[in-house]
This record gives sequence, structure tokens and C-alpha cells, in this order.
Amino acid sequence: MYGGFEVYKTYLAVKLHFTSKSYDFHKYEGKINVKLDTFTKRNDRYFFHKLSTRYNQNDIVYFFVSNFVSDSKKWIGNLLENEGAEAYTKWRKYKESNNYLFRNDCVLLNNYLGSNNLRFDDVFRSGDGQHPRFLQLLIQRKIHIQTAVIFNSILSFGKAWDISIKEKIIWPDLSFKIAKLKNFVSMNDTECKMIMKDIFV
Repeated sequence: MYGGFEVYKTYLAVKLHFTSKSYDFHKYEGKINVKLDTFTKRNDRYFFHKLSTRYNQNDIVYFFVSNFVSDSKKWIGNLLENEGAEAYTKWRKYKESNNYLFRNDCVLLNNYLGSNNLRFDDVFRSGDGQHPRFLQLLIQRKIHIQTAVIFNSILSFGKAWDISIKEKIIWPDLSFKIAKLKNFVSMNDTECKMIMKDIFV
């Protein structure tokens, strides 16, 4: 029966996925070893019960994904506040209109290329170990992180950036999130490549 304990288990599984290199939510099908007794002793169990009344079993996974992507250290109590719902609403909007929003991000990037007299490859280069321009746009939240996941799936720039980018705080964290997010992002490589070809070629 779906309820607070099931939400708690999902919360732990998604949190572990985004904080551990070894645990993969999809590989283990979201399963995690936790006893009911452990849950009933928690002072914050009310929050999990409350979330079970707001989100169904499928939605709660993406609710936690959207929030852990923005901040993997969020306390469960904060997720019941507006910022928790807002993060999920933004995620759901991209999920439901991914081709449209991916295209919008591509158009924004193409306009950026034109206004700065750059070629496509230029925005993915890390000169002198600095953040590539594409990464700067991501950090500034001008493009969605889901778009970065799709671009990385197609172009595989992440591994090269892991080597070339010298700073060891911002990019390593984003690199980990992009890798962990891949299987949560709905995308059709062929359709995305067609969108990119239509805009950039």
C-alpha cells in the first residue's frame, strides 16, 4: 500500500542515487534496504505521509529528482514548501514539452553564437582550463540542465571537460549530476539530432 513509508524509501533511493557513485536508481529499480521500524522512529515521518497525499507513486520519483538536482542536501521539511513544488513544476514542464524546450535552448545557443561571432564548437572548448561558454550558460540557468544532459548524450563533452576544466568545485558537481540525470531525462536522440541539425547547420 502506497503511503509515507513508500515515499520515504523512494526519497532515500533518489537521494542515494544523487550522492553516491555506486548506487544507480534504475539498475536497482529504486529498491533500498530499510526497515519500517527505522521509519516509524523518525521525527520527520509526518512529512513523508504528507507528500504521499500530494503526489502519486510515479510523480514522487520525479518530485525528488527535480529537487535533488537543484540541491542534494535539501531537508525533507523544505520540500513541502513552495520551492519543492516549484522545482517539480519546472521539471514536469520540460518533461511534457521536452522537444519544444530543447529547441528553444538550441535557438538561444544559436543566437548566442551569432551575437558573439562564434562557431558551434567554440562554446564547448575549455580555453586555459576555464569554463566553456556552454557551461557558463548552464550555470547562469539560461539553458536547462536537461538540455545539457541531451547535448552530452549526443556530443559526449563531459569526459573531456573532466580533464580540461581546472576548477574542482562547480564543474565536478555538475558533471556528476549530468551523468546521474541521464536515465531520468526523456529524450529521443534521433529527434534531438534533427532539431540540432535544423538550427545549427
